[in-house]
Amino acid sequence: MGGFVLHTRDWTPFPIDAKQLHYLVTRGYVKFPMITKRMIADKNKVDVLLRLLTLGQILWFVINICGRAAQQLAITCGELTTAAFIVCSVGTTFCWARKPADIETSEIIETNATIAEILLRAGDQASQPYSRTPLDFVSRKEWPWSLYWSNWINILRNIGIVFGPRIRPVNRFENTTCFEISGRLYLLSIGLSAVYSAIFIAGWNYSFPTKIEQRLWRAASVTMMGCLIAYYFITKFAFTAYPAIRNFLAPQITEKHDFRDFPPSRQGAGHKWIVRKAKSVAASIRNNSVSGDPALDVPLKAILPIYVVGVFYCHARTYIFIADIIELRALPPSAFLNVDWWKFIPHL
Repeated sequence: MGGFVLHTRDWTPFPIDAKQLHYLVTRGYVKFPMITKRMIADKNKVDVLLRLLTLGQILWFVINICGRAAQQLAITCGELTTAAFIVCSVGTTFCWARKPADIETSEIIETNATIAEILLRAGDQASQPYSRTPLDFVSRKEWPWSLYWSNWINILRNIGIVFGPRIRPVNRFENTTCFEISGRLYLLSIGLSAVYSAIFIAGWNYSFPTKIEQRLWRAASVTMMGCLIAYYFITKFAFTAYPAIRNFLAPQITEKHDFRDFPPSRQGAGHKWIVRKAKSVAASIRNNSVSGDPALDVPLKAILPIYVVGVFYCHARTYIFIADIIELRALPPSAFLNVDWWKFIPHL
């Protein structure tokens, strides 16, 4: 993503998002770009017809799956996995309905102001180091999912696997950049994720080549749903419930105990080294970004359980992918039959 690119007199050109453009316009740094809806639509490489054809294929596949289920024909694990991904595709199609695809030429936004002037006038809110572009302070707002995602990406970066732009400022916004969603949209995303996981549970009584494979499929599908539930409650506790409880109890604990009255602890050098090392490890887990960006701090009470959830989810998802393939060696006979649509018409 990078539909608008800002050019200044003292900085490398970099992309800006909608909030940053609004900030620059309202403060008089740039003029409102003279661009129309038709100009935006003209940049789109994916037209309405292609999207309708894609939705038509999705709809036909879903109807076919329902027809097979109604006539008690076997549905393979691969078909079930495809149906699950359709849920994701429908959500993506809805969210990206008006998003131009494959833009190669950006709209250039020029300003006579320098980045130094913009940052100075912004004051304290622009005092922190930036992550993607110097205008991060305008629209950057980390939330639990973005913190988890950054932490996981940094784990891969530390072992030499790098995703996205390697330069700063970035020359484009990655599609994996997820801005905060809240309220009904957040609940909708959780609901779609639950439907995605539930589709795999629908294969609970499928015919598998062996009993062990059936049990593994059941375990994997339940694990995926359990990971979603665990993610929701861990995140709610670490980012919402625990801070509220701590803020409520902190004044009472302070009034009851005056910690200044406690004598200094007598600890050996070995114990101090262990404590110092433990704090260092905890800090590196809490924030594993290359620059030590304080905005990417994740509470240990959140990231440690999420690590465990992530390991279980990845193993479950990997087995389902393997099961989709190995099941093909021994499919039931009805898997090769087509739906007899005439049977759905009465008196025929």
